[in-house]
Amino acid sequence: MRHENQSMRNVMFSYRSLVLLAVLAPSAHAQISGQVLDSLSLAPIGGALVTLQATTTRTTTAADGTYTLPIASGANLTIVAANKGHYNASISTSAPSTGNQILLEAVPTMDNGAYPFLTPTNCGMCHYDQLAEWIASPMAEAGQNTWVYDVYNGLGSPGGLGGFVYTRDSVFAATNPNSECAACHQPEPWIMSPGRALEDISQLSASAMHGISCEVCHKIAHIDESKLNFPGIFPGVVEFSQPYSPDQVEYGVFGDSDINMGWMRSSYQPQLTATMCAACHQDSNDHDEDGDFEDAGGVISEPTYYEWLATPYADPADPRAATCVTCHMPGTDATKASSLPFAPTRQAGQIREHRIVGTTPEFLENSCELKVRPARQVGRYLNVDVFVTNTGAGHHVPTGVTVRNMILLVEAWRISDGQKLKSVGSQMVHDLGGIGDPALGYYAGLPGKLFAKVNHDAAGNGPTFYTDATGILWDNRIPALATDESAYRFVVPPGSGELRVRARLIYRRAFRSFVDAKQWTTTGHGQPLEDIAAPYYGHLMEEEEVRLNVPTGVR
Repeated sequence: MRHENQSMRNVMFSYRSLVLLAVLAPSAHAQISGQVLDSLSLAPIGGALVTLQATTTRTTTAADGTYTLPIASGANLTIVAANKGHYNASISTSAPSTGNQILLEAVPTMDNGAYPFLTPTNCGMCHYDQLAEWIASPMAEAGQNTWVYDVYNGLGSPGGLGGFVYTRDSVFAATNPNSECAACHQPEPWIMSPGRALEDISQLSASAMHGISCEVCHKIAHIDESKLNFPGIFPGVVEFSQPYSPDQVEYGVFGDSDINMGWMRSSYQPQLTATMCAACHQDSNDHDEDGDFEDAGGVISEPTYYEWLATPYADPADPRAATCVTCHMPGTDATKASSLPFAPTRQAGQIREHRIVGTTPEFLENSCELKVRPARQVGRYLNVDVFVTNTGAGHHVPTGVTVRNMILLVEAWRISDGQKLKSVGSQMVHDLGGIGDPALGYYAGLPGKLFAKVNHDAAGNGPTFYTDATGILWDNRIPALATDESAYRFVVPPGSGELRVRARLIYRRAFRSFVDAKQWTTTGHGQPLEDIAAPYYGHLMEEEEVRLNVPTGVR
């Protein structure tokens, strides 16, 4: 009997335990679930993002549009769904809950051909921080870049007619006088009238002076990734959205913005983190003028995007993963993306800086590591090995337009009297480092190395400007994470004493001969040009010195 009573108590305990677990289960595994559908067809949308707004709680819908967010509890939660090609949409719900349907409306594909771009000032009424950052950016000044004008028609600065001038010297000057400069440097006018030339620099419109403005980037609906060598906002490659009101769209990468105010509706566009940059930082020339910038025979002028794409940084699964935005638009401490009272509060670092810089001292001085192997004396010679590693850039160094270059200088001297050691090695700075007085920054022939991508024309002569290039003479720039090694030999002078070896890495915005031909004293944005300024005649990126004691009597 006692055994039967004990068995009954065990059964009752197990039953109560099951009931208790059933009661506790919803709170222990509480979720928000539902389905994302197209608002017109009611077709399920697979691959859509579903996010608890302003958090990292996010999931992706299954092929049937269903989703589940692991949210244990909460009331009045804003859940946002986003999918490329649709406006973002949100619901307010509580956790746990099921059957939460979110309808996404497709962004219209019909454009308003007379659409007036919102001015950056208009955008700044709600996005003040972003406007203030952008105003100080190279993007804001792109339409007024005097170097661009000096290369295009020679009218950007007093000496601009020196050296290569496209409208005068290019083999395409007669057949394509407008070129495609405006596709990147004055995109607002170009978008309204593709194929147009740069505006007269003395009579620039407000649209041209906006450079790469807010809406130039935030109106890009899609970029054909099979045609990235086409320049700028090119028709048929970059799909640009200019819907009629009240369907105005602004694309972004948050994926959880649910603004719907008529003049601005949010839409998710993941290409804005990197691919969008390729529109102007990856391009080739149209060597045969057939309108195809991807065909064989074209020479890539700016290879920056494809350089990045070939690195581990472009792999989202790699722990080193980083996009263009990661480096060039770092996160800020701001917690509000706009001044609107209902803007969600975000974590610090989620809102990106809009200065969008690249060749600032901070970037240049953190892109490479310079190492000098302890000098080795071999008889009467001093052997020096120098290593330059691209540790900080997600692309080659240098990168960008083909006039950019980097110079490594290596020298040795005796400390006691300053006597320079004679170089007898074969590794020397190329003539593009400048032929002339080294004291004035003409470094050709000195022990060292010039890093650049040098194009040639149909006659095999180079460097030539990329529009006229038919091939590449040489390209010794340093890919991301790669190391360049070069060796040097110096003659140890008679006598004894302590020797010092110094290596310096210097960045230049243009080949010295080109700078001289154009008589440039400032950058295209009006800043003092370091290329012609002592003591480095360029920007000092890295410097390292080593010492070596030479015994008395060594000859």
